[in-house]
Order: sequence, then structure tokens, then C-alpha cells
Amino acid sequence: MPIEAIFTLCVALPVSWLVSEFQPRRWLRIALGCCAIGMCCLVAFVVGTFENFNANAWYGSASKELVDTTLLELEAGHSDKVIQELRVLQSKFQPTYENRARYDELVDEYVIGLGHEPSDGI
Repeated sequence: MPIEAIFTLCVALPVSWLVSEFQPRRWLRIALGCCAIGMCCLVAFVVGTFENFNANAWYGSASKELVDTTLLELEAGHSDKVIQELRVLQSKFQPTYENRARYDELVDEYVIGLGHEPSDGI
């Protein structure tokens, strides 16, 4: 189903439901109300799913950069430098359920602190 049709239904169903409230046909009001509420729930579910995919990809990309840079430096024998930068990262990282806690920015600071160029992400 094209995105224009979904947007049209998101607007048309609630408006139709509102208009049907002034009609004598009870079954039409109930049907349009159920469809309007169902469409809202479906759209919210789809948007939430896409946001979850985005968060997973974003977090995965930053974590891959963290691991790759750490391995490069450890293999080069710079364990003291890695430990020092990891401690800085640990002190700045405050996990939260409200947002992403600037995780990508903190990983970029870590990578720069080890003398590498941060990647552009995904």
C-alpha cells in the first residue's frame, strides 16, 4: 500500500467517523470508529518498529566502531592508552531510558582520543 494511501486513510477515517456521528446509522459510526482507532494503532506500531530498527542500527554502528578501534590499539600494543580512554568513556557514559545518552558522540570522542578518525556511522 503506497504511503499516500496510508496518510489519506489516517486523515479520512477519523473525519468520516466524526461526520458519521451526525448520521442515524449506528453500525456506520461503530465501524468507522473501530477502523479509525485501528488505523491509529497500526500507524503507531509501524512507526515504533521503525524507530526501534533505527536505534538498533545506530547503537550497533557505534559499538562496532568502539570494538574495532579498541582491537586495533590493543594489537598495536597501546593497552595503557586504551585503558585510559576507556576510563574517560566510562566516566562520561550515563545510560538512561529517556534517550541514547550521547553514546555515538562518546564513542567518537574515544576514537579521536586514540588518534583515529571516527566513521560516519551507518
